Amino acid sequence: MIRDLGDGLVLRASTAADAEAMAAFVGDVLRAQDSDEPNRHLAAWTRDLHEGRHPSFRPGDCTIVAEAATGAIVSCLHLVSQTWTYGGVPIAVGQPELIGTLPERRGRRLVRTQFDVVHAWSAERGHRMQVISGIPWFYRQFGYELAIERGGGPRVRREAIVPVPATPAGWRVRPATVEDAAFLTEAYATASARSLVSVPRDTAAWRYELGGHHADSAQRRVILVLERDGRPAGYVAHALELFSSGSLVVTQFELVPGVSWREAWLAALPPLFAAGDAVAAATPGERCTGLSFWLLGREHPLYRIFRFQEWDDHYALYARVPDVAAFLRAVTPALERRLAASACAGHTGTLTLGFYRSGVRLVFERGTVTALEAWQPDIGVRGLEFGRPSTDVRRPLAMFPDLTFLQLLFGFRSLLELEAAFPDCVVRTSDARALLDALFPRTPSDVWPLL
Repeated sequence: MIRDLGDGLVLRASTAADAEAMAAFVGDVLRAQDSDEPNRHLAAWTRDLHEGRHPSFRPGDCTIVAEAATGAIVSCLHLVSQTWTYGGVPIAVGQPELIGTLPERRGRRLVRTQFDVVHAWSAERGHRMQVISGIPWFYRQFGYELAIERGGGPRVRREAIVPVPATPAGWRVRPATVEDAAFLTEAYATASARSLVSVPRDTAAWRYELGGHHADSAQRRVILVLERDGRPAGYVAHALELFSSGSLVVTQFELVPGVSWREAWLAALPPLFAAGDAVAAATPGERCTGLSFWLLGREHPLYRIFRFQEWDDHYALYARVPDVAAFLRAVTPALERRLAASACAGHTGTLTLGFYRSGVRLVFERGTVTALEAWQPDIGVRGLEFGRPSTDVRRPLAMFPDLTFLQLLFGFRSLLELEAAFPDCVVRTSDARALLDALFPRTPSDVWPLL
């Protein structure tokens, strides 16, 4: 037991013996919106974690609030440890997921109590940041900001591709096997280079993706290998369910360099529609009406060879960075590479960023970061703050309200977009603006967490 919470409740870490009870609890509490049925896909994912299938998660990485008298689960929170990259720099990440509380027990700070414990675990493990793929607003209460690109790609209706074109000569599509792990690792790494934030996958991770999940797990993807002239040329992956619009959700579509996207697109269409029909056939009344590429994001090579007419709204992953200065120090190589490739190459000077209650100070010497530290804006500065140029170095050169700097840090919004959305996002000088644009340009991310 971690602690007695009073009111007949205890907080404890999970054990392997909790697997079935946890799966039932998660499936019941985290139902799809307005659904009367338990969520079997989330229940199966919970089993993946608690039965030791995942490469890094262990049963004790979950907190449980339970009734002391009966042991019945009231609330839970899982922490999955991973390594992501930011601009090619590895970053340790903790991902809280599968968070839920019985409806009659909500509003009693049970999730907040568990976050306090899990954030402490995350700090002990050296995680530079935490991320959540979660519901609107809720996780802002715990220091998270919607800050990393999540989806926003197009969809295509079936009637827009009638008849489905023939597969180009020399191409075939087949299910991926564990023997494809090395090829998938190489192809995925090439694709990840397009993204600011990505999740590396080695051959062990691919073997988990291909054979480690329960068949019904929400995290399982059907992965197909695209072959040209008998050699692997790319892969495509899709989810197990149709979107509410009846579209099969395509989650990955990648090729090795030197391969025609146009031919690969034509080769992938027939098996994707066939997969959609198979998914629909398993649910009475369902029909595959098209393909959704929402999870491919707002920028992808596929969009250059097919003119999509419909696009779904984008969303974002929540991010929490408890120590911004420490995070920036960790990714300094990425910042210096960006600076060297920009119009501010070789910059010398100081940049102070204010977050109104805290801040960061960066010092550059000919394009190299020589100092990067937490910095406290001085509340004793005389005179009102209007964001105008100032000779007083105690005033930050740029100011970001609340957690909005995280949107800039992770390339989700440009500086100009932030200023348009938040009137109290203020940049004091043109030099500071140029430097911020060089260090933190709006950049797409393709985040496929290892869950």
